[in-house]
Amino acid sequence: MSERTKKLFGVALDPADDPWTLQLKRAWMSADHANLDWLTACLDPYDAIAGSMASLLDKHHIELAGKFSTPTWLWPKPNPADLPYVTTDNMESFFNSGDLLAMVKQLKLFITQNIFPEIPIMVGIDHSATAGVVTALAERYTPEELCIVVLDQHFDAIPLSVRLEGLAQVNPDYTSGTPFVPPATPVGFNDQFCCGNFWAYLMETGVVLPENLIFVGVADHPGHEETERNRYSTTYLDFEKRGCSFFLRKQFDGQYADELAHFFRKNINAPYVYLSLDLDVGSYASTYAARYMDRTGITEQNLLDVAGIIADECRRGKFELAGMDVMEFNMHFLGIETPDGTKDTTLELVRDFITALT
Repeated sequence: MSERTKKLFGVALDPADDPWTLQLKRAWMSADHANLDWLTACLDPYDAIAGSMASLLDKHHIELAGKFSTPTWLWPKPNPADLPYVTTDNMESFFNSGDLLAMVKQLKLFITQNIFPEIPIMVGIDHSATAGVVTALAERYTPEELCIVVLDQHFDAIPLSVRLEGLAQVNPDYTSGTPFVPPATPVGFNDQFCCGNFWAYLMETGVVLPENLIFVGVADHPGHEETERNRYSTTYLDFEKRGCSFFLRKQFDGQYADELAHFFRKNINAPYVYLSLDLDVGSYASTYAARYMDRTGITEQNLLDVAGIIADECRRGKFELAGMDVMEFNMHFLGIETPDGTKDTTLELVRDFITALT
């Protein structure tokens, strides 16, 4: 779409203290890695995306910019020697000490020093890393000039304590036969900066303006019905009152294209747009390799329609693409094939999504 140079880089940051993720990591560290196919051997999303897109990079003016340095014990597939460090206690300490926020601030410096003035394309795990890129972009432009479109099943501005309090009252209308599975409560987790609340941090610090935050595909919206409010619904809807915009998961059912296009034209009122894709927005529909999958998301065609509308508006000169990211990969399930023949095609989806916007 644009002949401006883009720089693709990776952030293999995967801090998670839930038992399921820790089991996957420990299984990898204890496994025999001999004779693995190239995708299974990939340690992080950067390796996988760079390999799968190798023949397309020049055509789309994408340069490979390498990886942001991350301690190996925080990788999605840590080194075998990291086994003693991949523990619940270490993960809890990483969150509670503020080390995650400190690392995100280091990422911001990486962007300014190694990626700018080119357009950043980040691929990674923990969605909180997006805060580093967005902060760098907000300084390069201004908060008033930067709009962020977020594709995510979850509104990552809710403190964990508030989200857990309201989980039982969120109506899983969109499961399409897939059981609703609330995420497990991470032991010892608190409301420190994390992937579940980083948008609130960016709003509170003035990095982004609520009216320049657009969320697409969300399935955790409490609705506007006149029912008894709890802390979850009040917190959520207060952000909406402040200016955040939402195009819900259920709005993709039926004929949605015109409504979606109108939604973007109405709510994107800044000259630069950053697009952030959390892969869980397509759980069980367009991906089987997202880190947190608690209900069925939107389809590949839905995602490509979003990319197509944004790209068309860029061509018309309505705004410019400031950057993009694809986050929340589950490296352990990337390309997996189930016994019934269902195959994960996340790599193909990500390739098509990136190329539609570049």
